Amino acid sequence: MYAAALVVVGLGIMLAVPCLTTQIASALPVERAGIAGGLQSATRELGSALGVAVVGTVLTAGFTHHLPAGLGEHTPPPHTVRDALALAPADHAAVTEAFTHGAGTALRVAAPVVLVAGALVVTGARRGQRTVRR
Repeated sequence: MYAAALVVVGLGIMLAVPCLTTQIASALPVERAGIAGGLQSATRELGSALGVAVVGTVLTAGFTHHLPAGLGEHTPPPHTVRDALALAPADHAAVTEAFTHGAGTALRVAAPVVLVAGALVVTGARRGQRTVRR
């Protein structure tokens, strides 16, 4: 299931990036193509950094919340799969389950954000096309 979700994310990125590049490049005159390229690069980098930070934070919170009871009682709770497996090597399945639960939660949080952002981009692009036609 997790791999299928990642394939869908990859396909979405593959379909969205050329459209976004076209929209950004066509929004400015030809003599400002460098500005369009820089704007596209900056928004891609900012979106990637924020996306990784948010998804990583939600994944880690979900992972640590669903770890087996008693793990890390006398030490700080583990924040990585490797640390959790070191503390509970016999409970490999529970640690894996905690990670997949955290990853699933992170993708369910990211999905509506991406859906809303995509809707805003499509709406903005359509408004821009209507303005240009008039």
